[in-house]
Amino acid sequence: MHDDTHCVYGRDGDDPPFRSLTPAVHRASTVVFPTVEAYQSRREAIYDGYSYGLYGTPTARTLEKRIARLEGAEKCLVVQSGFAAIVLTTLAFARTGSRVLFPDNGYETLRPFAADFLDGLGIEAQFYDPMRPDAVDRLLGPNTPLLWLEAPGSVTMETPDVADLVARAHRHGAKVAADNTWATPLRFRPLDHGVDVSMNAASKYLSGHSDVIMGSLAVRDEALYRRLKDVSRFMGCGVSADDASLVLRGLETLAVRLDRSEATATHLAAWFAEQSWVAEVRHPARPGTPGHDAWKRDFAGGSGLFSVYVHDAARARLDACVESLELFAIGASWGGTHSVVAAMRQVPPRTVTPASHVGPVLRFSAGLENVEDLLTDLRRAFAPLAATAAQEGIG
Repeated sequence: MHDDTHCVYGRDGDDPPFRSLTPAVHRASTVVFPTVEAYQSRREAIYDGYSYGLYGTPTARTLEKRIARLEGAEKCLVVQSGFAAIVLTTLAFARTGSRVLFPDNGYETLRPFAADFLDGLGIEAQFYDPMRPDAVDRLLGPNTPLLWLEAPGSVTMETPDVADLVARAHRHGAKVAADNTWATPLRFRPLDHGVDVSMNAASKYLSGHSDVIMGSLAVRDEALYRRLKDVSRFMGCGVSADDASLVLRGLETLAVRLDRSEATATHLAAWFAEQSWVAEVRHPARPGTPGHDAWKRDFAGGSGLFSVYVHDAARARLDACVESLELFAIGASWGGTHSVVAAMRQVPPRTVTPASHVGPVLRFSAGLENVEDLLTDLRRAFAPLAATAAQEGIG
């Protein structure tokens, strides 16, 4: 055999058995088969086996199985992003002429998705107040196949009564999908409360290092899994083995990271609550945050994401204070090892109920830095705002 053939071809699987603590990274586009018959029937392996790299590799399958165990699910599907998971799930249920319900406090990108994409398909997007489940009944009907919810809302931190919403939706024949990114399966298992599809933006806490974009969908129904898998392949959804391996690595430290972030967020939120320029601090674990009782009843704990509602009178000096922070990066995402702040001019738009706050919002994601260092950074950065608030009587 010539050298140029040796560069490509070789029987490399004859070494003694080798085992590692970490799952192997199986990169593949082409999947090969031992026989012509196996090749001809490859599409039968799309759901649980291997037919083409886009539809799953051993690394991605390992990740799906691990997330499924955490979710208390039978099956899990990983896709390119959390938003891809939202789009995929919506399209798996909705058809022209149908209506999908979205929470009024939901992920902000849902609104352009509804107006600029779903509307063009003849699918009506109706927003509802998740804190008023009785108002949902009049929106549900035979043409409403799906209700989305966030528990809690990722900016307003409102925690709905999930079981109540699920019961109402199911009475009308609608499926329920829940964005569980804030809590992760370690703090809340939507499927245990009747939800049909549990979605996580794995880009956040599951991966935990701000270097991966991925989403996951967990279900207990095999037929539902196959439906989602079919839509995912028709949309060309798939994840790389390298990204799957990074999320697998992140999962190993999820429990300790979540505990640390939650503890730090508790301290930071308490500090903000004492500041005169702060109108309200929202974290589901804090009494007074809308839905606190539902959170206390249903959740096993909290996470490191919380929101600070700032008095509108403090707006003029707020940006400079945020920009002077050294340990908090300004960014839209969260759930990583670094502390992050998202500075918003106002509460994200609502169409069903008016926002309860007029003024800027700071959303903080507590990372793994020492909490005393973070508090020192906050005191220094916001000292000018505190002084101004004292002088002008803000708060």
